[in-house]
Order: sequence, then structure tokens, then C-alpha cells
Amino acid sequence: MSTDNDIKTYLIALNQIDKVGDRRISELISHYESVENIFEDKEENIKDLLKKKFKSQVGDFDKNEILDKANEIVNKSKDYGIGILSLFDEEYPFNLKQIDNPPYILYYKGDIKKLRRNAVAIVGTREPTNESRKYSFELASKLSSLNITVVSGMAKGVDREAHLGAISSLVNTAAVLGNGIDTVYPSENLKIYNKLIEKGIIVSEFEIGRKPDRMNFPRRNRIISGLSYAVVMVEAASKSGALITVDYALNQGRDVYIAPYDEKNNAYFGNHKLYKDGAKIAYGVQDILEDFDSIFSNDDDYVKMKLKYFEGGDISGKSKDENKDKKENKKHKEHKEQIVEINKKHDDKKNYKKVKGKNNELISSLNDDETSLYNIIKKSDKIHIDDIVEESNIKVHTAASILMQLEIKGVIKQLSGKFYTIEK
Repeated sequence: MSTDNDIKTYLIALNQIDKVGDRRISELISHYESVENIFEDKEENIKDLLKKKFKSQVGDFDKNEILDKANEIVNKSKDYGIGILSLFDEEYPFNLKQIDNPPYILYYKGDIKKLRRNAVAIVGTREPTNESRKYSFELASKLSSLNITVVSGMAKGVDREAHLGAISSLVNTAAVLGNGIDTVYPSENLKIYNKLIEKGIIVSEFEIGRKPDRMNFPRRNRIISGLSYAVVMVEAASKSGALITVDYALNQGRDVYIAPYDEKNNAYFGNHKLYKDGAKIAYGVQDILEDFDSIFSNDDDYVKMKLKYFEGGDISGKSKDENKDKKENKKHKEHKEQIVEINKKHDDKKNYKKVKGKNNELISSLNDDETSLYNIIKKSDKIHIDDIVEESNIKVHTAASILMQLEIKGVIKQLSGKFYTIEK
């Protein structure tokens, strides 16, 4: 009978085969019924199976060689104090396990409990405006103070500010790298790296010795969003890599928020596009808490800090610094009015008609999938996304995409905690 360490070694060995990733590993395990059984078969049979059944153009490999390489990785990781999680471990992050194609192996250094906590990702450009830097720092600091893990990619710009903000308040933060954990990249983040391995956590699906590669970073973005309940996109131009994380988040059924932005500044192209597509603006931490309080409250540490920072634990109540809140609320109101006006002009151009009252014109124009979900929601005062998925018998990321389109069209409304209702 194989031990957990054997299984991890086998999985690491499979990762050494050229053009074999997590999806192919999943197919192999399903075919052979266990990780161990794969290595009981001949290399020729494994290669034929990958090529003929799974249409994967794998290179030649030798079982003994990839197992030796895997053992070397395990031993070097141990020497560097790097832990290894497999998808089958109890400590593997629950949220990440739910996505399509989760990594079978995660390397980590730091406090593993940070991955089992409530988590929100903060992402954005490597060259943000000063306003975006400040926003990232302050939002991360407040989330971290509430025992919510701030997830980001330890890149320059927004990522760096998010980690620094979380470090300023309880160090509840996780960095997901696009290289092996033994490499600090970029090197200017060495102090952040050291603080994270001391009190936060650093994770990667890439083994020790793997150098930074531009092809790795889009791939790691699915882990950033996968670990989190929601993703906040702070600033992104039209071709920003942060938008890749948002795409993953939407496909994974995660909520997406954007920072307030200057619609006249091209640096915020991504914010404006996401806003038009239905993303919510997070003017501050309370906009996120109001949507997720019921979920976050399953964590006693969050509840304890919430009671400390909010009167009686009421997140919608006034903060102690009322003058500051009044100024922020005024600014938020003015910004909302600007955005509404922009969107109104955008909608007018498209002759876009929203459903109100007895106007059924838009409902009749819905496609079959949209109509199906609309009818499911219509039967209840409010219904959770999990129940919608179960009744419709479609995948959660597909349902999330359709629900977003229905919300954009004004047919339904999303409530806190991933509940939906008909727009009155």
C-alpha cells in the first residue's frame, strides 16, 4: 500500500513528462484507477494511451528517470523547508479544489492555515497610478485585519502594494508564484518574501529550481482566483495580465469587483470594460463584506475581528471615524453618478432596453439557457447559485456566466451570499 509521500512522488514524476499537465494526469488516474497503477504499466502503453485516446503529443520518457527526478525534487524541497501538498491531502485548499483542472501538486513555504482561511484576491497592473497603489494597500490592510487572506502574485505594482498592506496588519496574505519557491522574483521583493515565509505563505505549482518564465504567469493566475472567494481588479489597461485573472475568476464562478476609476484615463480601460459587463465597484472593504459576511462568518477569527472593528458586528453600521466616512461616501456617490451617466450614454447608443414592471420585451429576447435560469429563479423569492446549478444541471462556471449576463440585462438581481432574485 502506497504512502502519501509515494503518491506525491508519483504525481511530481508525472509532471516531469513533457506536455503532461494536470488535465492529462487526471485522465491517466481515471483510466488506471489510481496514481500507483500508472507506474505499474509500461512506458509504451502510457505513451500510446496519451497519444491515441487523449490526443496528447508527449515526448519520450523513462519511468525510472522521472521518478529519480521526482525524488530529487522532494529531497531538495525538504532541505529548503518547502512543504508539498497533493490534491488528495486534507490540508489542500478547499476553494482551489473546486475549480476545473486544479494543480495536483502545490509547493508552499509559510503558514499553511492561511490557505484555509477566507480569501480575497487583489490584482492589477505592474505600473499603477498613485491612487491605485494607495487603494491596494488600504484595502489589503483592512481585509488582513479581519483575518481575511489577501491573495496576489508578488509582482511589481498592485501585487506588491497588496502584500505590503496585508503585512502592515496581521500578515494575512498569500503570494502565488510563477516559478519555484527557492527563487525570489522580482528580486526587489526579497523583504516581502521573507515576511511571507515567516508569517504569511508563498505557494507555487512549480517545483524547486524552476526559473521565472513569461509562459508560467498566466497559468498561475488560475490559482490566485481559485484560492479566493472574490477578485478585486484595481487597475488594468486594455492588455493587462490582470484581466487574465479576471477571466479565470469568472469561469470559476467567483465574484469580481473593480476599484473606483477615472473613466477618462486609458490606464483604467479594464475597469470600465468590466463595469459595463456587470462587475461591482468596491469603494471600500464594506462593499465586499456586505456580500460575503454570511460566508466569512463561518470563521470564528473573522467574527472576532468584525466585532472589534464594527459596532456590535454590524458591518453596515457607521465606523468610529464618522467624518472620514462622510467624506468617502460623498466621493463614492459622486463617482457612482458619473459612472451611471457614462453607462446611460453607452446604453442609449445600443438602444438597450431594460425590463421594468410589466415590460416583457427583453425577457422574450433571452436565449434558451438564459430563459431556463430565469424561470428557475422566478419560482422563488430568492435562490442560491448552488440550487440553480443543481436544478439546471449545468456546470457552475457556465451558470455563473449566464447569471452575469442576466444581471447585466436587468432581468435578475444578485443578493449577498450568491443568492439571486427577479429584478422588480
